[in-house]
Formats: sequence, C-alpha cells, structure tokens
Amino acid sequence: MTVVRRASVVLTGLALVATGALASTPAHASAGPGRASARASAASSAACLVPTGKPTTWREVADTDPVTPGTRSRVASIVRSESRSAQERAALDDAEGRPAAASRLVVPVFIHVIHGNKRSERRINKRKARKMFYTLKAGYAGVENPAAGATSFTFRLRRITISRNARWFNASPYSAADRQMKTRLHRGRAKALNIYVNRPRSQGQLLLGFSMFPWQRRARPKLDGVTISDVSLPGGRAAGYNQGDTVVHETGHWLGLLHTFEGGCVGGTGGDGVADTPAEAVPSFTCDEGRNTCNIPEYQDPAFPDDPTKLIDLPDPIHNFMDYSYDFCMYQFTPMQDERMIALFMHYRYGRR
Repeated sequence: MTVVRRASVVLTGLALVATGALASTPAHASAGPGRASARASAASSAACLVPTGKPTTWREVADTDPVTPGTRSRVASIVRSESRSAQERAALDDAEGRPAAASRLVVPVFIHVIHGNKRSERRINKRKARKMFYTLKAGYAGVENPAAGATSFTFRLRRITISRNARWFNASPYSAADRQMKTRLHRGRAKALNIYVNRPRSQGQLLLGFSMFPWQRRARPKLDGVTISDVSLPGGRAAGYNQGDTVVHETGHWLGLLHTFEGGCVGGTGGDGVADTPAEAVPSFTCDEGRNTCNIPEYQDPAFPDDPTKLIDLPDPIHNFMDYSYDFCMYQFTPMQDERMIALFMHYRYGRR
C-alpha cells in the first residue's frame, strides 16, 4: 500500500512552498514507547535476502566520500533545524491569512565539457551537453514517469565550455589533474552547480561519475560540483546506465542526499537520513521489481494509523534516483528527500558566496 505525502515547506527569507506531488512510500509513523528499540531489534535479526541484480564494473567504485557518524549526526540536526524554521514561517503565514507564494529554487548551471586527444574522446559537443541538462531538469521536475512528481528545484543553464586536455579527460577524483581542471573552470557562487563531463578513472577503472556533498564545499570551494562520465550520456558504452540519469543521481548528492541503501537494513533516518525511503540491504544493480532485501515491518499501515502494531514491510526503493538501478528504472525522489535537499541547500548554499 502506498501513500502520496504532500509536503508544504515555507523557507525562511524566501517564502517558498514546496508542494510535493512526489510519488513515495509512506513516511515512518511517530515512534511510540519501545518503537525504536523494536525496530533496531528487527533490523539486527532480519535476514537480508540475496538480490538478483549483480554489480557491474560501472558501480564498483564509490561516487562520494564516506560520511562519518559525526557528520551524519550534524547534518541531521541541520535538517531538523531548517525544517522547523520553515514550518514556523508557514504557520505564521497561515495565522496572518497570507498564503505563502509558491516558488521553486533556481540553480544556475555551468557545464564544462572536457575532450581528450583521440576522436572517440571528443564525442560530446554542446548539443549533447544541452541534452544532458534537459535530462537533469526533467528528473527534478518529475516528468520521467507519471508516478513521479516535481521537486522544489529547477535549473537554469548559464554556460557550456569545451576544453581539450588529455590529463583532465581521465582525471581521477581529487587528483592533481582534477584539482587543476576545477580550479581553472569553476564558475559561480555557492548555489551554482558546476558539471564536468569527461571520462574519470579510479582504482584503474572507469567511473560513471562522482560528487561533493554540500557540507564539503567550505573546505574546498573550487572543487565543488559533480563530474559525469561521457560513457553515461545517451549513446555511451555504459550499458544500462547510458540514458543520462547519472547527472540526476550525482546532483542528488550535491544537494545532500545519500544512497537509499546507506546503512543497509537500518534504513530510514538511521540510514540515508530520510524517513520515507524503505530500508535496503544492498544496491539494486538492474531493475528487480518487487525486490525486498530487508524483511523489516517498519512503516505504519495507513489503514490503522493509531495502531503501532500494524506495520507493513515495503519493497526496496529501486525506482529512486539515489539507488543504483538502471537508468530506465529510476524516476523519482520522495517528499522527504525533497525536504532534506531544501534544508541543506538553504543552509549550505543559498545566499552564500
């Protein structure tokens, strides 16, 4: 059973209402007495099923830096604080009879295409870069599938540049070549998204892409942004991952989202920090419809909202952009993922240099 949750979030200083028509799983019920301990016990004792999907060479290397427990806790506190401020502003507007103006957060985008020396390393031109940008917009506008809904973000293309540099073309994450490339090409302030299109390698293999989290920007502002491999764009050779959705996934990290399988069977706020993404033991590497790798009844059955014993177990969120499913399989964010992205964008990026 699935519930569509509508999120109304008014941001302090911006008067933004995020109306979530986002398709999602139901949010966790409020924890009653013994609820957290029961869930932890279930998580520790539940046997995780072996997924039918197998990892591919495109997804064997991490696309972000690890997130420490301390960082996870600090970010969760920021999300709660920003969300509380938004709710207080919404209540004030309602009390004074002034409906908050509906709006969306606009993110300026700079795309930097890197070419190598070989002809096969120069297939991405400005037209193909624009097509990638339209895929990014579509993913966050919720138009890839009728079951999805719009997030609070839209994107505005500012500029596309093309550079030819063999060292930059295969630069590994945070290597000297990667740092040089981004230091020279980076444009805009904190809320600007810089996308670098090349063919990065790490540990001897090609990557689909990688990203910085918003809380990493302060220490390395010129390295802020996402890197996308040309093999993941339409026509690329990353079978299953060559419809362009890598840019949607990596931008999710740039806006503060973790993978849906973060934390394994702990799930929810104990895993990816989002309460309406079901727990997932391991990534989906294909499109295993109905897959359920964590047998943990953890969601309140909406038919029995006041009965904490009526919990349901939901299948893995394989259609979520923050899983590792094939591109054709991923098409949605949840309302609470949207709330997390708003909170972290406002805290780390909005109005900052």
